[in-house]
Amino acid sequence: MRKTTIFTWALIPVIVALAYFVYAGIKKNIDTAANIKKTEAKVIERLKEIREVQKWFLLSNGRYCGTWDSLTNFIKEGTIFIVEKKETIIQRPASQSHLGDSVRVSFDTLGRENVQKYLFPAEKYPNFKAEEITKIPTCELEGFEKPASCTNCQFALYAGKIKKGNVMVDVLEVIDSCPIDNARKESNENRKRKFLRFGAREEVTTTGNWED
Repeated sequence: MRKTTIFTWALIPVIVALAYFVYAGIKKNIDTAANIKKTEAKVIERLKEIREVQKWFLLSNGRYCGTWDSLTNFIKEGTIFIVEKKETIIQRPASQSHLGDSVRVSFDTLGRENVQKYLFPAEKYPNFKAEEITKIPTCELEGFEKPASCTNCQFALYAGKIKKGNVMVDVLEVIDSCPIDNARKESNENRKRKFLRFGAREEVTTTGNWED
């Protein structure tokens, strides 16, 4: 009986240690998942900002911007037309009421506005700097180990044209080449598990793979 008691007491530190290691392992996984989610949210937000600027660049220049220098200069120095859309409902006479009302759409140009002031107003983006839109937020994390795919901590940018039928159309792709989630790989067949991105080189789309 005495030997059993001694053996039981001797096991207590081992059990406690094992429980701690299990707890620590689970907590680390939870913390890592939370950190990935938080950081990827920042990356997605920046990708959305880039997409919005590229949309206006396309409207202003008839093409997407293919270099970061030109895009940041567009933000700082470029201007865009502010257009108001109006819809007027036109009622048909009683004899044609079965056809339903028609809608006339018109556009009024209200003026021009600086790109940065319009898209990134100081009251909402007090610390906004045009040059930072090119940078991947992941690289700002202390202790982040850059993967081989990470180049200058900038998003990979591609803008070009492809032929659809007999028409040349513009395409755009922007990729986070410095993923915080090691499970994200370009070799993944599932687009959602590839590097965070929006657009595509071979398709006319600006959809993000977090939106697929």
